[in-house]
Amino acid sequence: MNIRTATSKDAPAVARQYLQLTAEMAILAPQTIQPAPIDQTGYFKDYIEDANADVFLAEADGELLGFLLVVMAETRADPEVVFHRFGFVVDLYVTPNARKQGIGRALLNAATDWTRAHDGEFIQLNVVGEDTGARNFYQRLGFEPASLTLTHQV
Repeated sequence: MNIRTATSKDAPAVARQYLQLTAEMAILAPQTIQPAPIDQTGYFKDYIEDANADVFLAEADGELLGFLLVVMAETRADPEVVFHRFGFVVDLYVTPNARKQGIGRALLNAATDWTRAHDGEFIQLNVVGEDTGARNFYQRLGFEPASLTLTHQV
């Protein structure tokens, strides 16, 4: 397996995997996520070309096994908010047949190195509450809840 930084020519393949990601998430959390309705190639191409973002790919034998999109973020400049600069993982996806092989961990390691190189303090990400597999995976890697969003139907 090889981890590398995506180029613009990789955007269509990443966009296809993004469609798979949103379809899987829509099954887990249909009240908050729906399958992406259109090709997101342009969306990923913009991030690939952005100096404050990167897309990392996991490949083996020419096959795309997964991707991670990370962007640099900062907390707002409000008096009551502690300033932080951090890497925000927007998306992480590993194809179902490649899971539990260390690919997600390798992609997060690449994002960690990238965040350090961009003077970030930590990595942050969101996970759908219903995705217990992902929550357990992140906790095993040392991620801890920083906040919790609660909802109540009315």
